Amino acid sequence: MALDKPYRDIPGTTIFDADQARVGYHLNQFCMSLMQPGNRERFKADERAYLDAWPMTGEQKQAVLARDLNRCIALGGNIYFLAKIGATDGRSFQQMAGSMTGMTEEAYRDMMIHGGRSIEGNRSIGENGGSASALRAAPLAAPARRQGTARIGASVYTSHVPAIGAAIDLGRTGDPYWQPLFEGYQPSKAWMKANRPDVILLVYNDHATAFSLELMPTFAIGCAAEFKPADEGWGPRPVPVVAGHPELAAHIAQSLILDDFDLTVVNRMDVDHGLTVPLSLLCGQPAAWPCPVIPFAVNVVQYPPPSGRRCWQLGRAIRRAVASCDQPLNVHVWGTGGMSHQLQGPRAGLINRDFDNAFLDQLIADPAALATKPHVDYLREAGSEGIELVMWLIARGAMADAPPRVVHRFYHVPASNTAVGHLILENSG
Repeated sequence: MALDKPYRDIPGTTIFDADQARVGYHLNQFCMSLMQPGNRERFKADERAYLDAWPMTGEQKQAVLARDLNRCIALGGNIYFLAKIGATDGRSFQQMAGSMTGMTEEAYRDMMIHGGRSIEGNRSIGENGGSASALRAAPLAAPARRQGTARIGASVYTSHVPAIGAAIDLGRTGDPYWQPLFEGYQPSKAWMKANRPDVILLVYNDHATAFSLELMPTFAIGCAAEFKPADEGWGPRPVPVVAGHPELAAHIAQSLILDDFDLTVVNRMDVDHGLTVPLSLLCGQPAAWPCPVIPFAVNVVQYPPPSGRRCWQLGRAIRRAVASCDQPLNVHVWGTGGMSHQLQGPRAGLINRDFDNAFLDQLIADPAALATKPHVDYLREAGSEGIELVMWLIARGAMADAPPRVVHRFYHVPASNTAVGHLILENSG
């Protein structure tokens, strides 16, 4: 990946960034398990057996057994998590910190009593003619490049109605009710086979499945290696496990946060129909999805959701993030949800064809102006759940500034309670 990491030359310091978090996920989760008394007892009774229950690397396990905290940190550990090991051993934070400096406990304590380690000579490796070289530092990676080789080739927009998934799973796609809808996706399935991306970043909303009112992030990116289909109350859909792309996801997460977008990084979650139905519509019923998928969840459940303008800006930031990746990846960005529909109250069943088609027109021709539409317009005209359409602006913002090529456009009413919209855009050139 090609993100700049200006902190890499700080001596004796490993910054716990998105890449480190990805590498050290299971190591840090093991540490978290030591917050439970029973787990501490099992770990102390047989450390190796306890560690073997975790999918950590052999190096990580050996570093824990040796209590080599510097090595643990180099392998993705974070000191706040690793402190759980020290606490289990009955060691103070000062004892743990001292152990990583090469000093005796007494010498470290004496240094702290006299004001701590001086900043002089400790700002960068080689400062003052290399006076900091005695401090232990994690190996430096090769210099990062600012411009990468990845690109966003296309964007896909589609509704993600759960009943569509049920129709597919139950073999009802040819029923008179469903046949016109699925017929509208036949060109898209052919396009997908001919234009398979290396990675899909799929923008969707979780429907009170992975996230509850205990935790409702505005933006959340999935950085795990895989995501299982969620049980939404009637069993998980019989679809493949979604393979993630942890490296690109971590790269995008770090890039977006440095670009002033506050993301929640998720390393474990199940994905519901909001993500799997769009994949089924364009990929059918394969034994495995055709490429890795990065889930990108947006809160449109608890008001207020992010504004259209913020979603549009986020899409543009995603474009910059992908462009800085130094892997030759062809990335598609999908925006899902909508179109007009209301699932609650006396106005349930609301459909607004005129609004939906005008939205599609403007999404293609003038998305920047569309991004200024206030929340209340969506709520009033497209229904309380029609607010999901702001997620389409993320995918549209990720496209190049030049006018896109419209590959396919489709609109159908109804699918259960919802108007279904669908659009495929390719970047020109």
